[in-house]
Amino acid sequence: MHLSDLRIALDSIRTECEIKILDYGCGGSPYRSLFPNAEYRRADYLQDEDDALDYILSDDSRVRESDGKFDLILSTQVLEHVNNSQLYLQECYRLLRPGGQLYLTTHGTYPDHGCPYDFRRWTTDGLVRDLNAAGFTVSRSEKHTTGPRAALFHLESQFYNLWTSSHSLFAVFLFALRSLCLRARPWLHRMCDRHFPQNRVVNEDLERHTFYIVTACLAQKPR
Repeated sequence: MHLSDLRIALDSIRTECEIKILDYGCGGSPYRSLFPNAEYRRADYLQDEDDALDYILSDDSRVRESDGKFDLILSTQVLEHVNNSQLYLQECYRLLRPGGQLYLTTHGTYPDHGCPYDFRRWTTDGLVRDLNAAGFTVSRSEKHTTGPRAALFHLESQFYNLWTSSHSLFAVFLFALRSLCLRARPWLHRMCDRHFPQNRVVNEDLERHTFYIVTACLAQKPR
């Protein structure tokens, strides 16, 4: 559910311009198609033999590249996994040209998901503070998947835990409830999209949205 909201949010930075982009902690680079004419570089810890990376990161997250190389750095759901978040942000700053932009998303509330580690969570104020401390100017803050949509996301994420090893009527009830919930997932997503569109990508009146899955910022390196 939150990935569909993130995809909507990324429309605000997609471009067909010929820019230099670093996907910093790229994974499978799911958003590469949004930048069809870019020089798109990829950095991560693990390399698939069939999908070579441009930069293989060491434990310190440093990228072996010269200063001011990129126009845009894309960091989606990465910051919570790096060992030293401030060093990671400092590398983002170093690698951007003056005036370059960083679009960064990370989790506000989310189940643990080590890849291989999962170290921390952010509030929106905390993310802005850390970006400012690294030298960035934050031009926009966002919250993704908020309020009732966030509550239903967490409910859905716990469907698989509705079981018990006991042989009882309650165990049968949980099995039936879990099966029903899993079958209802497509319908649940459609209903959330229809009834809570205002809770997908929020960039105004953020103080009204105190419960959210993802926090995001668009930040610039000063000229």
